[in-house]
Amino acid sequence: MNTNTLPPLPHSWSELTWEQLTQMWEAKIRYGGQPDMARAAALLSLCGCYVCRDAIASSPRTGETVYTLKGKDGKLWATTARELSYLAKQALPWFDYPYGDQGEKEERDNDGNVTRERREPVIGYVSPMRDAMILPQDKVKIKVSKTGFAHWFKLPDAACNNLTWQQYRTIQNITPQLFSENATDEQTIDLQAQFLAHILTPRSIAVFDKSGDSIKFRQHYTYEYNTDRAEGMVSYWKKVLTRNGNIEGAVLFYICFQVYQTALEYYSISYPLLFSGSGKNDPLKDALTGEVNTINAVMMEANYTNQQEVYDSNVTFILDILNTMAKKAKEIERINAKIKKK
Repeated sequence: MNTNTLPPLPHSWSELTWEQLTQMWEAKIRYGGQPDMARAAALLSLCGCYVCRDAIASSPRTGETVYTLKGKDGKLWATTARELSYLAKQALPWFDYPYGDQGEKEERDNDGNVTRERREPVIGYVSPMRDAMILPQDKVKIKVSKTGFAHWFKLPDAACNNLTWQQYRTIQNITPQLFSENATDEQTIDLQAQFLAHILTPRSIAVFDKSGDSIKFRQHYTYEYNTDRAEGMVSYWKKVLTRNGNIEGAVLFYICFQVYQTALEYYSISYPLLFSGSGKNDPLKDALTGEVNTINAVMMEANYTNQQEVYDSNVTFILDILNTMAKKAKEIERINAKIKKK
């Protein structure tokens, strides 16, 4: 078996369905310290193959264990773990880089002029939209008991355009701590729980007042972010993340974090004055150190009457305003510099 005989495979994380995305992260988590095993498990999953347990033997020539695999079409073939690992590495070159890339060579035109500078590896960030995730569904169901009771949560879209400004700022404060080398397991779980609590909006039931003399109640499900409610969900996500023998919480965290990293890349392209090119650094953090002044400026631009209106606004609406303000500031700088030269 070689890569030419494999079924059509995704070329990046962005091409995975929700089910495949979940399977890939399960493989990465289960075989975290064994990347070859993780890739092999991922390849078998994508190809719809499984190991025939009653057909495992040793090669008389090398002594290696030979596995008989069965595909969706019922065909059987034999392979060793080493051969399968090599095949998986060739077939899934994107698998090891869910958030970033290995770095790139510079590109030159026919005259030898550099048309694209060499980029250093970007750890934790998606390369310019080539891996931008388009999730096949925007809601996720998490079971919380054996009786089948479940909670529904709304995922942010790939560009996180449905986040509120307050939601985005809260997540922005949590993320730098998420992958700290000095964090204990307990601290890591707590941070992941905070991240999930603020990036996923749980479903709520709205009550409607019908016209007339009587009030009727009917279920109407809405997804609306509320800081207090999100903080109250942290303990819930801790339970999901620490549930014995269940990695659905961890898988969901990594998928959501992948979506957030894609959002940073989207923002860096859409708002180059506010974000660095890779999304790695965030100049907004410096600008928002005095957040009250910035919020007051946004209020004036948007004709808002109170600060909460800013925090409840869509994140890209606020970024649009800040970007316009940054352009005006740049233009003022240019004019002042020109005046000084005279």
